[in-house]
Amino acid sequence: MTTAGPRSLFNPLYWGSATFCCVISLWSGSVLVALLTIIAFGLPHGALDGEMARQVLSPRFGRVWFPLFALPYVMLILLMLVSWRLYPVVTLSIFLALSLWHFGNEMQVERKSLPAILVLGGAPLILPCIFRPEETAALLGAMAHPARIAAPPSWLIWLFPFWCATASAWLGACRATERLQKLLQLVGFLALFSLLPPLDAFMCYFVFQHAPAHVAALIDDPRWPRLVSEGSALRHALPLTIATLILGAALFPLYTGTVSERLLTITFQLLAALTLPHMIFDVFIGRQKMPLRA
Repeated sequence: MTTAGPRSLFNPLYWGSATFCCVISLWSGSVLVALLTIIAFGLPHGALDGEMARQVLSPRFGRVWFPLFALPYVMLILLMLVSWRLYPVVTLSIFLALSLWHFGNEMQVERKSLPAILVLGGAPLILPCIFRPEETAALLGAMAHPARIAAPPSWLIWLFPFWCATASAWLGACRATERLQKLLQLVGFLALFSLLPPLDAFMCYFVFQHAPAHVAALIDDPRWPRLVSEGSALRHALPLTIATLILGAALFPLYTGTVSERLLTITFQLLAALTLPHMIFDVFIGRQKMPLRA
């Protein structure tokens, strides 16, 4: 099997598998299947930080590039995991705020603008709080275990009118040739997060929108010559993906509840722990202007 080229079998097999897993999750209503789908098809996109760090740091520092990258990265992950334990509600709010910015940046392919970041990054967070508040509060409570979350964060609910106004202005200000596409995108968000339970909606968004957008941007970026296809990106993401899974497995005995409950808490707390260093690394990588060679 190849992972690049016009006859590549990777893309249909990969996306066929992702679609199959999502359909099974939606059909069965299984929390466990949804979480495993998020892990299998969503987690690897962030693990490409290691490949990018190798290309940036290896020419300058040789074999010591990995500890230079990994040590601060791991320290930030551990800091976030400890924060979940000590201040779960505060950490949850920080995670949601970081996610709003991160999601918006990943989906905003043209010139970055605050309205677009709010509209595109806010949709996956604000809309579930409005359309399915009780289910969203239950999901957030599971993420912030053992804290109890009776309702979605009030600041996300307060943002909804501002989100609607910003979305209207954003549509009105865009080029006429792009307006229909962006309108359909917003309609898709509204349908997704109003019709599906929060976990299932996030699974579909994370697997089919957020992760592919990140990978596609890296493939199109001439600075990363080893990332030539989705298959090559997955291959280079495997080492850190496996390391993350090992970390998650090591954390598993430290949590209580059923297998699904513990996996849900670990998955989202680990995603939050990975988001902070991932965003900081994105800022660092954004300053690397010249094409690099492996």
